[in-house]
Amino acid sequence: MKINILSRAKKKKFIEGLSNLGIKKIPQILVRSGKERIRAFSGNLDREQIMDIWRLLPIEGVGLYVGKDVVNRNGVREVRLSLDGMHVWKEQLTKRVLFLTEEQEVDWFLGRNIELNEEQKMKEGFVNVKASEDFVGIGKVGADRDKLFSFLPKERRRKERMS
Repeated sequence: MKINILSRAKKKKFIEGLSNLGIKKIPQILVRSGKERIRAFSGNLDREQIMDIWRLLPIEGVGLYVGKDVVNRNGVREVRLSLDGMHVWKEQLTKRVLFLTEEQEVDWFLGRNIELNEEQKMKEGFVNVKASEDFVGIGKVGADRDKLFSFLPKERRRKERMS
């Protein structure tokens, strides 16, 4: 699989896609692996050294998976963070934060979509989801503003309700 190191312009475009969540600056090198996955690398290697290693040993990715930059089935570009990306840049995530109630938190970790109450309703799009003091994932508020769609990966979900 080919990896591509994002140019300044493409990195800026990725940051602009995340600006509605509060992201302003990303100090790491951003690497695209595959068509949509974005990884952040903060090691001692520069761009040329990373590509030299890739030519010798075709690695699938370098750095931490931090998000996706994809065109959805409607032809609209969507940029979203992964849970790891949220924790790397949590100090910057000041916008579009949705706090879950305890009951909603249980449903969230079961991978269910969440019905929003009046105080939680906000504009359609991606939101930073928090439970207590911790970021627990990224979600998407639907067009009707009544439902939060979960983007919690299956491997992070609970199998059954905890009592």
